[in-house]
Amino acid sequence: MLAASVMAAVTGTAQTASAGVRKPAPVAPAVANELNEQGQATYFVMLKGRADLGSARSLTRHSERAAAGYQALTRTAERDQKGLRKLLTGEGVRFEAFWVVNTVLVHGADRALTERIASLPEVERLVERRKAERRPETPAKAAAAAEWNIQQIGAPRVWSERGVRGEGVVVASIDTGAQYDHPALVRQYRGRTANGTFDHDYNWYDPNDYCQRIGKPSQIPCDLHGHGSHTTGTAIGDDGAGNQIGVAPGAKWIAVAAGGLFLLQEDLLRAGQWVMAPTDRTGANPRPDLAAHVVNNSWGWEQWPDDFYTQMIDSWISVGIFPVFGSGNSGPGCGTVIPPGQGPGAYSAGAYDSTGQIASMSSRGPSPLGAGTKPNIAAPGVDVRSASPDGGYVLLSGTSMAAPHVTGTVALIWSAAPHLVGDVARTKQVMDLTATDVNDVTCGGTAADNNVYGEGRLNARNAVELARNISPS
Repeated sequence: MLAASVMAAVTGTAQTASAGVRKPAPVAPAVANELNEQGQATYFVMLKGRADLGSARSLTRHSERAAAGYQALTRTAERDQKGLRKLLTGEGVRFEAFWVVNTVLVHGADRALTERIASLPEVERLVERRKAERRPETPAKAAAAAEWNIQQIGAPRVWSERGVRGEGVVVASIDTGAQYDHPALVRQYRGRTANGTFDHDYNWYDPNDYCQRIGKPSQIPCDLHGHGSHTTGTAIGDDGAGNQIGVAPGAKWIAVAAGGLFLLQEDLLRAGQWVMAPTDRTGANPRPDLAAHVVNNSWGWEQWPDDFYTQMIDSWISVGIFPVFGSGNSGPGCGTVIPPGQGPGAYSAGAYDSTGQIASMSSRGPSPLGAGTKPNIAAPGVDVRSASPDGGYVLLSGTSMAAPHVTGTVALIWSAAPHLVGDVARTKQVMDLTATDVNDVTCGGTAADNNVYGEGRLNARNAVELARNISPS
């Protein structure tokens, strides 16, 4: 059995600590079970400390904010994790330290070591390492009008009336990767140089060398499943020959291959760090001055009631990175919105079809985390045509398809109103205020803000117009 003091933390049976004895950090039941069954366990150690990101928030230049945030986060992680890292190194146990969330992934710790870790005063809790299966998107049965989705949110009006297509904004994709040389993606890839060659350092990251595992060249961008090319295309795609599949085709994109049909927590943390401080393809030499502006997250955990990624999202927001998530494909029941999109910092999208009707599969609120109305907004997500990794195009449905419409709209707003770059709160407000209200209080809320459509249907054109008329703060 696991040592008594640690078991008490797991079961909650410890009432008060003896005089002079500190109560150990809580250990998740799944970790305790793994230890009891196998004699060792792999888990995340969550540290108590939080970085002071006030200095980053006070800056205006995006590159400077990212650099200040990176310095504060890495400094805090090094300080708080020092004792734990020393202990693990001394015991010869493999571990990986993170800074975007103050946590350390420990591999194969036995009972005795786990008890010592839980007793460290800087440790907050021990949580299990999880793997999530991605719920596949639904292939379309019949095509709607070509790029109905782009037309419906008013993106072409922004292009024609304001001459703005997302220029100057970098969109990051945390997904299955992307086909970098797809006709609708290649010109917008930040790794494409002026002479038409490619430099993938700081523009592409494959933390587990997934591409090589599926027979692709190592450290060259690929798409593990087809999902990432589609979502990236919806955010920024345009081949210049009539396939205007993206909301902000003047923006640039970078990407992380965070997994295919399965997602590992550590890969998502690596990705979360990379969008704030991109590295070369080996994961070395971070450059926060090359941080993304907005990150599309068309992923989530079906059953993960923990706030594991709250720190990551808060870190992004503190340095001015806008976090977009899908709400999940678990509808039509109420309370089905999934993490991390159900959290207070995440701006999550529900999905509707070409008639403006919410999709049955689109997850509804309310959020179990008390994060207010969820989803935050609704966007096209049924029969959406976008890029496929074979160089062609495919129609898919899901809130994964809705999210990049929001991502592209943020790019348009920040391109048209540079004084809002990095101002996540006011940018959310701009989209909220200009969304088209839909009265559906099936899952609670009001006509103007409910748990089915959120603030309403996304309107990129009106959002840009409002943003241009907001005075710099």
